[in-house]
Amino acid sequence: MEDLLTGELLGWLGSHTRWLGLAIFLIALVESLAIAGLLVPGVVLLFAASALAGGGNLGLMAALTWAFAGAVCGDLISFAMGRWFHQDIRRLRLFARHPQWLDRGESFFRQYGTYSIVLGRFIGPIRPIIPMVAGMFDMPFWRFLLVNILSALAWAPLYVLPGYVAGNATRWPVPESFWSEALVLLGGLAGFAFALLLILRAQKRWSSLGAGALCLAALLGLTLAHPWLDVVYPTLDGWLATADLSPLPPLGPLAGEAFLLLSYVPILAALALLRRGWALLLLLSNSLLCLAIGMMPGAGSTHLALVLCLLMGIVMLSNRQQSFWLRMSWGLYATPLCALPVITWLTLPLSLPVVLASILQAAGATLLACWLIERAVPLPPLPRPWSLLLPGWPVIVGALLLAGL
Repeated sequence: MEDLLTGELLGWLGSHTRWLGLAIFLIALVESLAIAGLLVPGVVLLFAASALAGGGNLGLMAALTWAFAGAVCGDLISFAMGRWFHQDIRRLRLFARHPQWLDRGESFFRQYGTYSIVLGRFIGPIRPIIPMVAGMFDMPFWRFLLVNILSALAWAPLYVLPGYVAGNATRWPVPESFWSEALVLLGGLAGFAFALLLILRAQKRWSSLGAGALCLAALLGLTLAHPWLDVVYPTLDGWLATADLSPLPPLGPLAGEAFLLLSYVPILAALALLRRGWALLLLLSNSLLCLAIGMMPGAGSTHLALVLCLLMGIVMLSNRQQSFWLRMSWGLYATPLCALPVITWLTLPLSLPVVLASILQAAGATLLACWLIERAVPLPPLPRPWSLLLPGWPVIVGALLLAGL
């Protein structure tokens, strides 16, 4: 019955595409809404609606905006329900039958506090429960609103882009052997990510060294595999060159030396004023290592790698002495930050293998620098609010440069 209704809804949207934006908003809202989000296959519906949008019926920025707005509104409604009803929520028939849903949400919120709003948005069974639990526990509204907006900025691209790209890809010319090469590339990247996670999960003194070495091995593997990927790379670059990027502002200023200097210098100065010598040494070390790795055959763009080094280094400094999975969740913070320079270089255009090599170069340099520093002393975390403000500084600089200030 559920599959039939889903099929009918998607069929109706396919013939009434002018309602796609509103449909994405409502699906994202219901997916984030307490109780309803537990019952509705929101992920499937959002993927399908995004695919319809990617087929040429709705622009990418419009789809992302509708999804972002729906996610924020759904969480706000859930938060209001929790604030209004408090423990009376347990009397609802659904939660009376399944009290473990609320119990899991409460346990998760007690363990992670404010971070649970970000983490919970990406964890299936408790995703629509956490905002309601935050309201039940009387979390300050303005704090919830800020974290809600920030987490939705990461959630919307993660849930919309796969479907949008899949829908858009139906209009792209696909040469012979493209999909076989694409599967090899994706399989290699997935295997690398899984191995990297296992090494870091071990949390041993050698973990950073092993992870950094794996990044360098992947960089070498990417270079060696280039001749066998002579169809997928040019095809992807061609698609990117013909893509409609009109919603994006001219990103040229972010590829200049001014962006690099204005990002690095204030952060290094702030660490010096805070007397965070080891943190300062980490950022200097990973930059020098990045330059050294840049001399390897097949290395990426030095400029892009240095920007990513700064972002990865400062995020790493911000989440020290937290549990492993909580540190990994900071990747949700780092991903939107790193996406800005990556998108900039992709639209210049810079070929995809160079961008991938730049990411591996920056990650390898940062992990190796962390291992070198922690051989002498454990890296202490940055104090608040610096741990939240400093990672966002390059974004502020980028916004000012794009505004012409």
